[in-house]
Amino acid sequence: MNNRLFAKIYGCEAAGTIGNSMGDVTEGLLWHEIEEKYGFVTELLPQEKKGSVVSGNDDKTTEGQPLGPKLIYHPHTRPPGMTEDGMERHRLCTSAILRKGGRIDIVDLARTWISDIDPEKFGYLLGPQDQVIYYSLKAGVPPWEVGRYAAWPGMIGTSKMIMPIGMVNACNPEQAAQDALALGAIKDVRGVPGNYAIEVCSAIAAATAEALKPTASVDSIIDAALGYLSGPPRQEVEMGLQWAKQVDDWKELRPIYDRYYAGKRMSNAVEILSGGLACFYVSEGRPKEALLYAVNLGRDTDCKAYIAGGLAGALRGIEAIPADWVKTVEEAAANDPYTVSRRTAKEAAEGLYAAALNTHQKLKDVIGSIDQQL
Repeated sequence: MNNRLFAKIYGCEAAGTIGNSMGDVTEGLLWHEIEEKYGFVTELLPQEKKGSVVSGNDDKTTEGQPLGPKLIYHPHTRPPGMTEDGMERHRLCTSAILRKGGRIDIVDLARTWISDIDPEKFGYLLGPQDQVIYYSLKAGVPPWEVGRYAAWPGMIGTSKMIMPIGMVNACNPEQAAQDALALGAIKDVRGVPGNYAIEVCSAIAAATAEALKPTASVDSIIDAALGYLSGPPRQEVEMGLQWAKQVDDWKELRPIYDRYYAGKRMSNAVEILSGGLACFYVSEGRPKEALLYAVNLGRDTDCKAYIAGGLAGALRGIEAIPADWVKTVEEAAANDPYTVSRRTAKEAAEGLYAAALNTHQKLKDVIGSIDQQL
């Protein structure tokens, strides 16, 4: 696997994992709160997560569902490099691809969701939104209908599983986007005014596939993402990119984003794509800088870092990512007691690389069959 495609897939996988972990520490904080508490975050840090219980039968709950089981968050320690719920969905998607040996459909993903999740571990990394999906699938709800009932529509949760779809469809943005549109229905729904989560999902998958091309550039990757957004979300993301082009220093982006999105829910998919791509742009696609800018930008930082870092890692390859960061997340994954998979980033990349080659071979077979008849 000593070739450029593997290096880029490994870079995407490792940087996305690092972004999830490093950004989890600053998630939910505004940029000035990050500065006050941490200064400038440059390392993977440990966390102490507090527990809480919200009754599912309390009409006053603000946690996404007024009925159903209690929403339990267990107190636990997250050492440096441990990830969060978004990376769990990413790992479920990866496991489905590795099991299939290539592209997957939503039934493949649903089967993995059921088989690989231990319901006793809800409330550690996987949260209530994943719990709703799990029990709906277990009850026999068709996976393409489950997203209608999952918690927190319009949020980034759909997209936090989708970079493996770009990797298995390496260099084929159109197919990656189409697969992502179908798979996103397990977590969200299209057609509801103001909800562009699944469009963002397809944009990230397309950008990831584009980043794996040997000719990829920062501009071509951003264009690939924009190409799968409809008017309103595209305008919003382009606005953020315009801000990025106008500032002299990336730090100037922080108050701009803070003012524009003040009072809005932090995990909105369009905001996060905008912020992630803006950090990717101002870093010129360099993974270390892309990750640090996103982690310190404020609001939903782990999701922005997943996008900015993952795309930069796919563009520049594993050699462009600090080796100590990679080592930390590799060790954390291998020893994580709560995760759906203890597969390291390198092991995931090896499986995704093999699956991408299988997908490539199938495309070659199709092309060969056509060529024989011309």
